[in-house]
Amino acid sequence: MRVLVATDLSDAGLLAIETLIGCNPALFEQVTLAHVIGPEHYMTDKSIPDAIGWSETALAAEARALSRAGFNTDYRIEQGPEADTVQAIATDVGAELIVVTDRGRGGAPGRLLGSTAEKIALAGEISVLVERVKEREATWARLKQGSPFARPYVAADLDQTVRRIALAVGRLPGIEAVRVVHVTTEGNDPVKASRFLAEEIAPTPIEDAEVVVLEGRNIAETLIEDADAFKATLMALAPRRHGVIGRLVFGSVATALLRQSRLPLLFA
Repeated sequence: MRVLVATDLSDAGLLAIETLIGCNPALFEQVTLAHVIGPEHYMTDKSIPDAIGWSETALAAEARALSRAGFNTDYRIEQGPEADTVQAIATDVGAELIVVTDRGRGGAPGRLLGSTAEKIALAGEISVLVERVKEREATWARLKQGSPFARPYVAADLDQTVRRIALAVGRLPGIEAVRVVHVTTEGNDPVKASRFLAEEIAPTPIEDAEVVVLEGRNIAETLIEDADAFKATLMALAPRRHGVIGRLVFGSVATALLRQSRLPLLFA
């Protein structure tokens, strides 16, 4: 798998690189580290040439460390709008996955996702893994340690996005088990829902995944509790505005999920 790790080189943003450290390097064909210089980050205290020089030194050091860990690593520094530029770099290097953190240099405490992470997740067709991080006693750390790829948990709507998520999850390296879950609302047929999910994932690499249809009044709490029981290492969903799961990114379900769950989020 070819992966692009995008970082703003802040303490929180650099944890995107740590996401790979617990993984088997042999599962990755290429890892590209990317830093995008946006004028809003630097114009107040650095000139653009100064920012490029500082970024070159910092990112090269991170690339060398990742190479010493066994990963085939290179890096890119570009200027421009962060989300669009990250997606452009990912396309250029043939990345199948972009990794970012939900906090960085410009992260606002009240946001569920950092503004840049959210824009990257919605900007293109390449899957985006948003690693969850938190500051404790002036030190930033990932909320979940180890590889995020081992036990993906797919939060599924009953629509065409199921297959897209399944294809994206199936490309992840080092998968041990996958669980595909839909939470029914009153009036839905759980048997029909289960059959639909099984049919949608059948032509994908996760055709043998466990398919579960749950009933629950609180969708977010039901998903979080079931993901914890499954020992999920990430939660996968489609970033869009329509449908029960699609609203996770924007509505009340999202608020509960992102505030209560510690899992990294895969937007596919």
